[in-house]
Amino acid sequence: MSGLEYMRDPPAGEDRWAAESTVTTQKTVGALVLAVATLVYLLRIYTRVHLTRLALRWDDYLAGAAMASSWAFFGCTMGMIANGGCGRHFWQVTSVEYIELLKWTLPVNVFYMLSADLAKLSLLVLYLNFSPDRTYRIILQTLIAAFVLYAIIYAGVSIFGCQPFHAHWDLEAMSTAKCVDKPMFFLAASIANVVMDVVILLVPLRIVLPLHIARRQKVSLLLLFATGGGVVCIAAYCCHLTIQLFNSSDYTHGLSNELSWMYGELAGCVICASASTTRAFFARYIPRFLGSLGSTLRPSKDDADTTGMELEAERRKQARVELDRHDAIQLESDNDDHSVAPSPGHRVCDDERSLWSRGG
Repeated sequence: MSGLEYMRDPPAGEDRWAAESTVTTQKTVGALVLAVATLVYLLRIYTRVHLTRLALRWDDYLAGAAMASSWAFFGCTMGMIANGGCGRHFWQVTSVEYIELLKWTLPVNVFYMLSADLAKLSLLVLYLNFSPDRTYRIILQTLIAAFVLYAIIYAGVSIFGCQPFHAHWDLEAMSTAKCVDKPMFFLAASIANVVMDVVILLVPLRIVLPLHIARRQKVSLLLLFATGGGVVCIAAYCCHLTIQLFNSSDYTHGLSNELSWMYGELAGCVICASASTTRAFFARYIPRFLGSLGSTLRPSKDDADTTGMELEAERRKQARVELDRHDAIQLESDNDDHSVAPSPGHRVCDDERSLWSRGG
């Protein structure tokens, strides 16, 4: 094929280069939302290490890996723009550029899945701290295993879904190659992604709703978990865009629009995974926006109670005492909401290890 052979003719009566591209919009949206997500993640780490003086945990590392994968995803999509004509109209893209676009599609798909799945796993691991209830923990561990299996299947089909391998991008080889039905596969993956987001929203309700706590506190907890609602909406819209994309005659232009929404989805996943941990930061530095939570900045009986809970949990670690759900959630919340680091004379209990020991 000639390098000057375009993928299609422009619409009747329109000059090939008259229509504008969405390249600038895509770059701006991606860089902005991922920068915000990175800032939130850094606040999470600062809060964990410097404010609460707690060791980093698996959910922190998973969220960090999700953030790194999001930037890798962004970098690969920039390759789509630079070499593959992404953001321009299909009649402005040459066959050589389209082949490059298809090559970049492989790492883009893998890093998208990796980022979204790691952020979800971070939340599930965080949820393990909310209750020692055996059934609840088995459900979470089953979901973690299912999400890992989903990631392996998605990556495997994305990479090895065409035989021979070069048929992923070779337009001539595609006609005789054996490939999975990519539109159906990516549609199924998009639907599964939405379902997983909904499940992650619903799982904590089993612990939160039965709590005998003040209505305002319960609403606060529910709003904290509901921050993922926006991610669900974006994921559902991306699913709709996927259907449109594979039926579009302007593929590269539509792809740019969907990628812009994917940036928002991945950034939202990381932000949601970090939301609860950053509460202590905002409680310390921006109390005016937290209303009554500002009172927690002053030493009070609650602070003494919190320290007592930690020491009591440490003493009972080997006794396999069944903590009720409210105490378990409050323990996690108190650990993350410390605005003043514990004194050197007090040893902070690692609530995650403590709850694991009781979960058997």
